[in-house]
Amino acid sequence: MSIEVSNLPSVLDVQHGKHYHDCLAGRVFSQAATPLGLAIPIYTATALAGGMPIWNPANSNVNVELISVTTAHASGTAAVFAAGLMARSGLGSDLATGSQITAFAATTPINGLIGGGAASAVKSSNAGTVTVTAGAAGEWVRTIGGTGVEAAATANGISYVYIDFDGTVIVQPGR
Repeated sequence: MSIEVSNLPSVLDVQHGKHYHDCLAGRVFSQAATPLGLAIPIYTATALAGGMPIWNPANSNVNVELISVTTAHASGTAAVFAAGLMARSGLGSDLATGSQITAFAATTPINGLIGGGAASAVKSSNAGTVTVTAGAAGEWVRTIGGTGVEAAATANGISYVYIDFDGTVIVQPGR
């Protein structure tokens, strides 16, 4: 009689969080808006502006697995809105006049291995200065939250949203 145990988690895997090994290898990055908040990003028939985009350049040679997203109202004029995740293909590797991305205030994603780890091959922004050519409703991947706030001083029940993507969203190069 023999017992196969290779599919059981090791003692080390049970002692750490689910992203521990990737973080220790320097492959987990984060980006956050300033504590003062950003202007509410807009989606119109002519442009997408604002938000906290991730741009995986065509030449990055990496896939990006979204781990989670957290949204919260920090400041500014309140508005009724739906917050969502949108995806765009064919973005290339560079900003250029006439390209899909015409402004991208890139900031450096923070490596989860604090004090170590390499820089990310992926671009992100927390500055809100991002302009992408007109989107389409079909680029809306999923709704991640929303609010019906009337005014910044009005109490509301939805001020914090946390989504764990649990491996369900991967951003390939050029998106």
